Amino acid sequence: MSHPPAAKPVTRAPSLRRSMLSVGGMTLLSRIAGFARDILMAAVLGAGPVADAFLVAFRLPNHFRAIFAEGAFSTAFVPRYAALREADGADAAKLFADRLFTLLFITQALLAAGVLAFPGPFVRLLAPGLSGQTLDLAIHFTQITFPYLLCIALMSLLAGALNATGRFAAAAFAPVLMNLCMIAALLVAGLNTRWLPTA
Repeated sequence: MSHPPAAKPVTRAPSLRRSMLSVGGMTLLSRIAGFARDILMAAVLGAGPVADAFLVAFRLPNHFRAIFAEGAFSTAFVPRYAALREADGADAAKLFADRLFTLLFITQALLAAGVLAFPGPFVRLLAPGLSGQTLDLAIHFTQITFPYLLCIALMSLLAGALNATGRFAAAAFAPVLMNLCMIAALLVAGLNTRWLPTA
């Protein structure tokens, strides 16, 4: 006498209310931390070549993050990862994510290496209005900030994988953590103003 196949264990998806509260709460914390960061940035850097150069250098890796790791990439990755996980299991989805992780790592590492090798032409091309001390500072700051692109691009892929499995809190908390790190750095810089070049 044959026995009916064992039923698959039912996994309970996180409730919509809990997910909304988690993402909404983390987003609110991120906005508050970002507001505090901007206040400190204005107090420490002021208005001048240092602030202008830093804002350009901070914007450049975020611009490329939007191109390579968000937008169309995230829109295509999350549904595909979720569909593979549902149809073929966690191992197939993990293999797909691992391959994309490797591809993203290689492309972003090559881009970062190119920018670090030739920061001057890169900054002049994407920020043509800069000149003099502001340009020099922007080139120097870009060499410091641009490797951030590699980390944030890979983090975006991992965040997409977490979201596809119903885990939203960690990805939503990442901007909060970044703002807290910047606040700490600005506080240190404010206590050691001799680190900042004079206008």
